[in-house]
Amino acid sequence: MTVEDTIPMRLRRTYLTMHRVAQAHFAEFGVTVDQYVLLSVLADAEGIIQNELSERMSSDANTIGAMLRLLEQKNVIRREPSKNDRRALRVYLTASGKRLQKKLARHSSQIHETLEAALTPRKKQILLNSLEAITQALK
Repeated sequence: MTVEDTIPMRLRRTYLTMHRVAQAHFAEFGVTVDQYVLLSVLADAEGIIQNELSERMSSDANTIGAMLRLLEQKNVIRREPSKNDRRALRVYLTASGKRLQKKLARHSSQIHETLEAALTPRKKQILLNSLEAITQALK
């Protein structure tokens, strides 16, 4: 077996290919793939604590903090202290952030459709289960 045939390299190749395609797509809108993911997570769970946002995105707190500062400067998100714990910050989409997220979601449908069409429903479920098993094994 060559290095190219190992699970880590195949995962890397797939991820980087998907990331490159999505990055080129979202550049048209002045956002990165990671910013799109952040906005999408917030659309699903607006008002979550910043640390939970980091966890849901599988990213470190410093990276998320930098993205939030940038998006806050662009008036796409706002942060407010949590009523339960003043040290924790809750993150919300602004009105312009909601509009941007909806536009990005509409324009990303082609990428999602391409990914969905690549696998049968059965293979998709096997892939999702396998990826989760790998994640759990490495924790």
